[in-house]
Amino acid sequence: MNRTPIPRIDALFVEGPDDGAVVNALVEKRMQINLGQTRLVRVNEKGGGVQWALEQFKSAVDQAQDAARIGVIVDRDGTEGRPDNWPAVKAVLDRLGATVDGPRAAGHIVRGRFGIWMWPDNVTVGGDLEDFVAGIVSPSPILAFAEETSRIAKHSHGAEYDAAQVHKAALKVRSIWCDASAAGGYGHLVRNLPLVETPALSAFCAWFDALFLT
Repeated sequence: MNRTPIPRIDALFVEGPDDGAVVNALVEKRMQINLGQTRLVRVNEKGGGVQWALEQFKSAVDQAQDAARIGVIVDRDGTEGRPDNWPAVKAVLDRLGATVDGPRAAGHIVRGRFGIWMWPDNVTVGGDLEDFVAGIVSPSPILAFAEETSRIAKHSHGAEYDAAQVHKAALKVRSIWCDASAAGGYGHLVRNLPLVETPALSAFCAWFDALFLT
């Protein structure tokens, strides 16, 4: 780690505010770098989604200064009616001149300057940010109870969230229980709870380090 992100030159595009909060919290906790000061993470506060993030990434790469490092993070997806984002990511990698046969658990970095990561671990079809966060937050009775409570709220009391997003609801509830004055985002969980050293966590930190800090 002999480099720091360069404000207004480096950029990391993510799908939405939850993604940005996780990246900021994780890098601060694991690498002692306050990304808020560098404004590295770029996000559409209304939730731009994968298409927005990839288009922003391609545009930034086309306009990148010689010293710039540009990255993008999207969900892998691929289940529950959501398309697998790997073909779209591969198209971007092909555009950059990379030769790849499939997703790599280590993520992708092209020319040492342009990087793509797919939550949670690049290779798990159907995976997303919530899978990554659920994997690194230490299992606990209170986290299990948060999921049980979310299910009861849905099935017995008509809670409005989509039933397929029960894990997302549980993580939000757990964050509120951790600190009711907090915004309830995943970044709060990452910042304040012990983390499990999963292969995905180790690989993501190595990818971020290689792309922005080396």
